[in-house]
Amino acid sequence: ERELGLRLKGQNGIMKKKFSALQKDIEAQKEEIKALFDQKKELYQTIGSLEKDIMSLKREIHERDETIGDKERRIYDLKKKNQELEKFKFVLDYKIKELKKQIEPREMEIGDMKDQIKDMDDELERYHTTNASLDLIISNSKLKENGLVKEIQQQQNAKNDALLLVKRLRTDLHDVVQYLQDPKLLKEKVKEMYHTHVHKHIQPVAVEEDIQAEYQRQRDYLEKTVEGLKRKLSKETDMHKMNTARIIQENVALIKEINELRREIKACKQMTGALRGPPSAAVSSLPPTTAGGDGVMKAELEAQHQLIKQLQQDLAEKEARIKALEQTVIPRPVSRERLPPVDGMNDPNLSTGGETPRTP
Repeated sequence: ERELGLRLKGQNGIMKKKFSALQKDIEAQKEEIKALFDQKKELYQTIGSLEKDIMSLKREIHERDETIGDKERRIYDLKKKNQELEKFKFVLDYKIKELKKQIEPREMEIGDMKDQIKDMDDELERYHTTNASLDLIISNSKLKENGLVKEIQQQQNAKNDALLLVKRLRTDLHDVVQYLQDPKLLKEKVKEMYHTHVHKHIQPVAVEEDIQAEYQRQRDYLEKTVEGLKRKLSKETDMHKMNTARIIQENVALIKEINELRREIKACKQMTGALRGPPSAAVSSLPPTTAGGDGVMKAELEAQHQLIKQLQQDLAEKEARIKALEQTVIPRPVSRERLPPVDGMNDPNLSTGGETPRTP
């Protein structure tokens, strides 16, 4: 029993130790549980605050989603506006280019206008300087005018003095005229009059040498001019005579050629008339060996017809030649003398009916 008691005591001590240990563990567990409860409470508080934060964040996310949607819609609208603005930009760029093209000549005009304004300013300055110089000229002219007025007054006074002197001279002369019958008294009165009125020695006026030399020079120049004109007139007269003689020679040569052509035409007409005579004459003119043959006669007639045609052609050509020569004949002055028949021909049909040019 003692051993059992001891063993039980030992077990009891062990149990007490275990109990105390367990008690300590329980206390520790309680403290830990309390700490865990506190931690749990804190965690619940944290969870509540986090849930609140989550709710606020969700609300914020929702608001931001709405804001993002609004921003996206606004971005879409802005993109549309940007596209429209791009179109406007293209149009405005084109208008700007056109306006620049219009502005360039305007700028050139503005530059020209500026140059004109500058020139006008320079001209205005010149006008101002001219006006200043004109003012000086006017002032000088006024001074000269005043001087001339004074001089005119002096001349007027001198004129009045001269008139008084002339008046006194007339009275003295009238007094001297009364002694015309007495030469001695007249001479004495004239001397007295001379000594009374003449106070200066008067020198005789001589012709200046420069005037005489100028007169002689002009006379020599006029004489040389007259001589040159005479020589020129003689040369022109000789040239006119030579031209007239040449024209006469050309006219005579043309008239001779016309007369020769007219003689040829007359001969051709006579030959044509002979060929166009009656057939009996043509047959009788044939030799007797060919008069009886019809074939030979026809051949001869055809030959005559061809000859007639050829002569007619020659006649037409020569008449045209005569007309051309008559047109080329240089007209000459009409004279009363007529040319004699050329080459001793007295046929009126071949005469030219022209007139010899008048020799200068």
